[in-house]
Amino acid sequence: MNAQFDFYDGGGLDQCFLGAAQISPEGDVNVSRMSEAKLTGPGGFIDISQATRNISFLCTFTAKGLAVDIDGKQGKVSIQKEGSVKKFVNKVFERTFSGEEAVRRGQKVFYVTERAVFRRTSKHDKLELIEIAPGVDLQKDILDQMEFEPVVSPDLKFMDRRIFLDGKMNLQLFGTLEERVKYREEDHTVFIDLFGVSLLSEEDVTWFADSLDEVLTPITFQRGPVDVVVNYDGYDLKSGLEEKYVEALGKVEAKHYRNVKRYSGKAFRAAKLNTLANIKPWNAASVFKEMDEDGDGYLIPEELRRGIRKHFGIKLKPDELKSLCENDVTVHNFTDIVGMCLRMR
Repeated sequence: MNAQFDFYDGGGLDQCFLGAAQISPEGDVNVSRMSEAKLTGPGGFIDISQATRNISFLCTFTAKGLAVDIDGKQGKVSIQKEGSVKKFVNKVFERTFSGEEAVRRGQKVFYVTERAVFRRTSKHDKLELIEIAPGVDLQKDILDQMEFEPVVSPDLKFMDRRIFLDGKMNLQLFGTLEERVKYREEDHTVFIDLFGVSLLSEEDVTWFADSLDEVLTPITFQRGPVDVVVNYDGYDLKSGLEEKYVEALGKVEAKHYRNVKRYSGKAFRAAKLNTLANIKPWNAASVFKEMDEDGDGYLIPEELRRGIRKHFGIKLKPDELKSLCENDVTVHNFTDIVGMCLRMR
């Protein structure tokens, strides 16, 4: 147990999903006191939420008596009976999570309900409504059920209708193996991202080895064996398949690999950055400071565009720049932003 909490406190989690009893205009969350007279305590909530970069708070919009109807054919939501207790309140009974502190730390925070999605960023000093469910009424079902008025995004959009439809969503969460293999011709290096890959049978192992061989063959045919960097974070190999996996991948390595380095998580991004052609190992804080021309601690789109081109030789397209700057670019998420730029290439 102590090692588990060291993992939380040390920033071991990239993302977490937590509940919420009350949410304030500033994005503060209460989970530890259900009423003025009833203290339940936070448990591990504080440890998990303070050091995790991406946080999603999940709860219903109101409580006690809420009845929601989902039209699985049309993909719409309708509120049949509203709950008697509001969760979005002017002031929480107790602050178990601070929205303002999250902004200072550079955390990305979302508040997700059955009918609306909010976020908290430094652009506003209170919650911003960014999505609503198809079928709900913005005024009656959302704004009238809150004790405060949020910022309504000028780009307010509907939540993905597939969430509410019957049947599978058919999401392509992780892409194909070919999309996960990135080749840099300049230094003859391949980056393989295996996040989310699960091999659960001998057939899976055989498929994986054969597919990887097929992807690497055109790369090594002309220039010979390649340097390989592999990300194993989020990768799963079923127990008992180790020998089969080593045997199958050993053939691929013997045929295509010159050298191989294996990493997990953020180390993969660091290795990818440091082996780019004509880019020496770099200090994120120093590069960020140089790119922050007005010294305000944030990179506006033009600062990011000029800086990425100067330091990494990448010309960002307008739509790419917009997506990167959807949330504030600070020194805390700068390495992630640069990694996203590289993946776009």
